Amino acid sequence: MNRLFLYSGLLFILILIFDTYDRDYNQTMVLSDQIIENESAVSAMQPPQTDSIRSAKSEKVQPKPKNIDTLESNKLIIKYDTNSGELLYSELKDYAVDLGSDEKIIILDYDKKKYSATSNIQLLNTDIYPVYNKKNNSRINTVVLESTNIAGVTLTKEITLLDDTHQIAIRNTIKNNSTKSIDVRNYETISRDDNNTASIMLPTYTGSAYYDEENKFSKLSFEDIIDNSQTVKTQSSWISMIEHYFFSAWLPTSSNKKTIYTSHNQDIYTIGSSTDYSQVTPSQSLTYTSLMFVGPKLQSEISSLTEGLDLTVDYGILTFLSAPLFWILESINLLFNNWGFSIIMLTILIKAVFFKLSETSYRSMAQMKKLNPRMQALKERYSEDKKKFSEALMRMYKEEKVNPLGGCLPILIQIPVFIALYWVLVESIEIRHAPFIGWISDLSSADPFFILPIAMGVSMYVQQKLNPAPTDPTQQKIFLFLPFIFTALFATFPSGLVLYWLTNNILSIAQQYVINKRIVG
Repeated sequence: MNRLFLYSGLLFILILIFDTYDRDYNQTMVLSDQIIENESAVSAMQPPQTDSIRSAKSEKVQPKPKNIDTLESNKLIIKYDTNSGELLYSELKDYAVDLGSDEKIIILDYDKKKYSATSNIQLLNTDIYPVYNKKNNSRINTVVLESTNIAGVTLTKEITLLDDTHQIAIRNTIKNNSTKSIDVRNYETISRDDNNTASIMLPTYTGSAYYDEENKFSKLSFEDIIDNSQTVKTQSSWISMIEHYFFSAWLPTSSNKKTIYTSHNQDIYTIGSSTDYSQVTPSQSLTYTSLMFVGPKLQSEISSLTEGLDLTVDYGILTFLSAPLFWILESINLLFNNWGFSIIMLTILIKAVFFKLSETSYRSMAQMKKLNPRMQALKERYSEDKKKFSEALMRMYKEEKVNPLGGCLPILIQIPVFIALYWVLVESIEIRHAPFIGWISDLSSADPFFILPIAMGVSMYVQQKLNPAPTDPTQQKIFLFLPFIFTALFATFPSGLVLYWLTNNILSIAQQYVINKRIVG
């Protein structure tokens, strides 16, 4: 029975590793009307010239940014290229890089990450790109750009920062001043390099994702984009680039049919969408509206924007457990207004739900501990004959009505819940920079004085002492070092995670101690 504690810990770690692999590297199968294979990617700065993906070498590249200007609201500071209208920079005024720092979170960043976004109009069968000029405008938080470089056609781009939000609205208008009808469409792209700033100890997903009516939420890692640039047709969709805590996304603004596509050009990865072509007759105008979100994965904010956007909070395969756990945690926090105490209360609640299952497991451990002296005696008696030792051991279990595996199932049932809560604490930006008590000023950062990890290690040691002692010398050595290994490991974890683990250990110790007193004495 003493192996159960070791195997459970190892199993927990293995499941975490598998879950992380599945979240980050498992390829997403895209069900589409048509998937284009064995074709080169389009340029990161432009959409495909047709409804299929063509070679980037045959297409002209949009001019690099030249004239940079700034637009600011109470939530955002953005920089854009006045020539192309491309969004090159976005700074979140209400989110600091580090607690107490004046440096703010930057999402779009063309200079450092080649991370940019654009919404533009494309004319059929042409690779001419509009070159805009900034117009005088009296509206606050808005800039108007106009292009007349295409014969007979006037293009106007209006960029607006929406007050009290992390959203950018872009209105692209085309006016046909010629004598012939023209076919046009609107496209939206998000491009960036593959730079991943996630922690090695706590790997989180960085890459593209989209949502469509058929496949729902799908992730396309940078590796997926390299392996197979692809397209999918849909009517209601959004596209995004995701990283830990923050993301950018083009949101749906109409029910028009779109084509979502991905591409890779050198070190730039692109996810984009484009509408079907529409005809603009002479003297007619056509306006496309695009809406971009650049901000935090704050569930209270993004869940109401469009269907499925809250799935950017990447709980992985256990979302069905993590989502309700976060809802409960958030509800508890409404009472305590302290995420640390809320984590403690949620852990207590989970422990109460699994009380009977835990009791079964600890009772089995206690019974095994009671039989430990007899096990040692049998081992000494049959030290030269392992077969007879096993037979004698099984007879003892049968006589005492003890199931050595009786505690396995209850622990296995609880592991998915623990992992789900683990990802809730890792992914939820609500806990970022949230204080607890005293020296814990940020539950998303490691304990600066290592008090919680050391306390967790001590609790783990005490829990070991309550379990039956291992009979195998090798196991004894492993058990001896486990508390030190886990203490060193948890020293790098966010303090919120360590607080959850410590609370669970303390509750387990209390429950196991009471059961041991009843059975062992």
